[in-house]
Amino acid sequence: MTPVEMELFNAIEKRGRVDFAGAGRVIGAAFLTEQLLRGNEDRPRTLALYDVAVVGELDLEASAVGFPVEFVRCSFDSEPNFEQASVAGLYFTDCRLPGFRASQVRVQDGLALDDCQVNGCVQLTGAHVAGQLNMRDCVITGGAEGALEADGLRVDQDAYLCGRFRVTGLARMIGAHLGGEFVCDGAVFRNPGVATALDLRSIVVKEHVLWRRGFSVEGAVNLSGSDIGGQLLCHGARFYNLRGPALDAPGMKVRQQAEFTEECTAIGELNLVACEFGGWLSFTGGTFRNPGGMAINLQLASTAMNLTMRGGTVVHGKLCLSNARVGGAVRAQGGLFWNRFETAIEALGLRVHGELSLGTQYGVRFRSQGQVVFSEAHVGGNFDCTDGWFENEERDALVARGIRVDRNVALRNGFSANGRVDFAGASVDGKVDLRHGRFESRTEAVRCDRIRVGHAVKFDHARVLGGVQMRDAHVGTEVTFDGAVIVGSPALKLTGTQIRSTLRLAFAEKPVGPLDLRQVTTGSFDDRDGDWPEGTETRLDDFVYGALHDDSVKVPKRLEWLRTHHKYVPQVYLQLASTYARAGRQDEATDVLMAKEDVRRRSLNGFFGSLHRIVWLLLSPTVGYGYRPLRILWWLGALVLVGGPLFHGLAENPDNFAPVRKDVQDVWFNPWLYTIDLLLPIMSLEHSQLWVPLHGARWASLAFTVLGWVLAVCLVTGIGRLFKRDER
Repeated sequence: MTPVEMELFNAIEKRGRVDFAGAGRVIGAAFLTEQLLRGNEDRPRTLALYDVAVVGELDLEASAVGFPVEFVRCSFDSEPNFEQASVAGLYFTDCRLPGFRASQVRVQDGLALDDCQVNGCVQLTGAHVAGQLNMRDCVITGGAEGALEADGLRVDQDAYLCGRFRVTGLARMIGAHLGGEFVCDGAVFRNPGVATALDLRSIVVKEHVLWRRGFSVEGAVNLSGSDIGGQLLCHGARFYNLRGPALDAPGMKVRQQAEFTEECTAIGELNLVACEFGGWLSFTGGTFRNPGGMAINLQLASTAMNLTMRGGTVVHGKLCLSNARVGGAVRAQGGLFWNRFETAIEALGLRVHGELSLGTQYGVRFRSQGQVVFSEAHVGGNFDCTDGWFENEERDALVARGIRVDRNVALRNGFSANGRVDFAGASVDGKVDLRHGRFESRTEAVRCDRIRVGHAVKFDHARVLGGVQMRDAHVGTEVTFDGAVIVGSPALKLTGTQIRSTLRLAFAEKPVGPLDLRQVTTGSFDDRDGDWPEGTETRLDDFVYGALHDDSVKVPKRLEWLRTHHKYVPQVYLQLASTYARAGRQDEATDVLMAKEDVRRRSLNGFFGSLHRIVWLLLSPTVGYGYRPLRILWWLGALVLVGGPLFHGLAENPDNFAPVRKDVQDVWFNPWLYTIDLLLPIMSLEHSQLWVPLHGARWASLAFTVLGWVLAVCLVTGIGRLFKRDER
């Protein structure tokens, strides 16, 4: 033995706790091995070596060390070998090692590599540590294929890989089991040039995983199939991998909440497919970048509470929530989601128990560039995009085809979409509120075909550049456009829509583009003079409404617009007339029916059309096509007033009238009775039969007779029309 070894030997002989200060002197590994393997009667209670240089291989493979051993500021020229050994406690503090071999070691207390520098591989495969694993501030520089090998490691308490902990090379802990916390605050894992830096597949952590305050990984972190009994906290963590996923954790289970917050950064994909979270899942304040690819993948994932991506969250790339389940609410107010010309958020089949909020937080707007898709999703609360900003120019900006919303949809108060908003086939139990929203698209800006809404749809004061299309929809109460501005081709298309209460237009200005209200059914209709666009493309075929509001367009204005800007459709006039008739406004109803006949006659062409128009020249002024038969009395009265003086003047010349019998005296002639008798061709007063008109009186009598027959024919025709329902 060397003098220093003799000194150590004598210290051990005293038993008890041995604190040996080597002052940088050398001790042979073989001698040290011999002392560590002393029998129970000769062993110390604890052996602590300070500032010792161990020369040679410290080989304790498959051996038993019955007391704790501490190395403080020691150096080793060979890898200590504790493989399959059993040690009461093993602690290295501020030591220099070329490697550390401890596969399948059994440590009855704790294992520490605290503030050590290891230029090689730390092997803990299959090791079992009954106490804590402490690797604070440890720096490991190993190979790309293995710097820390701890597959199957079992630690009954906490594992600390934190502080200035650094690993260069692959760190593996596949199938490890940690009975307490897994603390990696401030740790750095690097494996440049290789895809994986930290492999934690199927790891089990009974308590929390804490990756905070400078935790950084260059290369992939693999947590697939892992099970974390507490929280996963990644506050301020950094994940970086350009070769594939930055965090690859499909099937991971986190029994409490998971947080990627407080400036957490991921460059590369966060793969959380089919993960389960027992608490909330938060990305608020984090930055996640994978331009043109998947940034965060939560497909088939589930969280028992809220999913939050509020103000400060930046996602550059796709966020996938397809078929995910959220037990609480999804809150992304103020988040920024950026994947230009591609899909920014894909949430097909997402299920949210509470509300889905894509609006504003503390004055910061939700913003997306790229398509946002919630088709076939189910939202148990409100779908609230109030003041949100969606941009996907010349494409769909917000797609929610077939979505089910148990409460309300709000796209209002500063909501802005540059690209189509598509809610086709959606089902909303509450209302759809688009008041004060801004919608712009080269095609239809808002598409709500086949939507089912329990209450109202409101476009009040909205600005829609591209038009609204809402075909075959069902709305429980009203659809309103108070103060809205709509431009499109068509501006408004509601074909086949059923509205239980009111359809109210009342636009802020005349729409630019036609309206298509074909086959629309509504309880009442409210419009204004400025609601009807110019041109003839507007369609009102089979538009059915139960009532018109009293302050709506007056009948002359309405008929003038129909005559000049709508092609002849009988149902349009019949519907309008029946509405006035049900309201007790018979005069207006009659005016509409007469206008219908006017337009119908003008629409006829050809020879028979000309005949109809000739008949129109007679029926319209005389009996109003039969709708105003009493007009005939005015014509009769006027002709009597003309004929009385005329025939009185003619009768002053005895040559104009000759009595049919000698007993008829000239004084019997009454020009008024004579005129009336001529105008009543069917019945006779037998006054005109007493006189034979001659010269000018003959032609005057013939004219009045013909006029009488014309009026009679018009009256019979008109009365006949009263008993005939004309739907031509």
